[in-house]
Amino acid sequence: MGAIDRYSVFYLKIIIVVLFIFFNISRANCQESFSGIIEKIMPSVVTVNTYGKHNNKLKVGSGFFINSNGDVITNCHVIEKAAKIEIISLDGAKYNVKKIVAENKSADIVQIATNIPPNKVHFLKISERLPKIGDRILVFGSPLGFEQTVADGLISAIREIPTFGKIIQISAPVSPGSSGGPVVNLNGEVVGVAAFQIVGGQNLNFAIPAPILLSLKRIEKQITTKPIEPSNLIPRRNDINLDYAPGIDGN
Repeated sequence: MGAIDRYSVFYLKIIIVVLFIFFNISRANCQESFSGIIEKIMPSVVTVNTYGKHNNKLKVGSGFFINSNGDVITNCHVIEKAAKIEIISLDGAKYNVKKIVAENKSADIVQIATNIPPNKVHFLKISERLPKIGDRILVFGSPLGFEQTVADGLISAIREIPTFGKIIQISAPVSPGSSGGPVVNLNGEVVGVAAFQIVGGQNLNFAIPAPILLSLKRIEKQITTKPIEPSNLIPRRNDINLDYAPGIDGN
């Protein structure tokens, strides 16, 4: 009986060692996976600065390249009232926005054309499907103007909003300045566009589903000194009003 007990203890120790090794390998792979995805996505993410007709700075938001032409996706509310728009890429270079090429005002999504050279464009793949609840995600952006910030989280829920449709609730923070940034899955695909948070709620952050990006209405609207008209769909906006730090979303 004593011999059996000794064998049992021996095999139990082996199992514990194997599980310990497996856990550490899995954790290392996860860390490597996150690092790889972040390194891949970063060059695609930009900061969006907007200015008034007197060249006064209005807002800071986020965006990302969607095609090889250098077009950028961001939120409509990020560029509203702007007479001039510029983007800042990962290397710190600044590029002007030439025109609006597509939009969906009801979804608060706009596609803008920039003058970035094509050889400097790293665009992201757009997922055609909604993510699943519990999926791991990464959110990239410029919260409070801190450029190229990354936060991780989960898909918390897929909500249905009357007169709008589906919207994605995420646990990763969407702070002022993050609006327009990509929400990506662990395959590096865009599953949503960071849009807003509910002020006063506990970690209630929301993103516009990525499939909407695939059916934007094509337009040709030059950026002029005439301010861009605002859209009024989403009541909680996450941009930074640099003249009034709390911003219009109360943060």
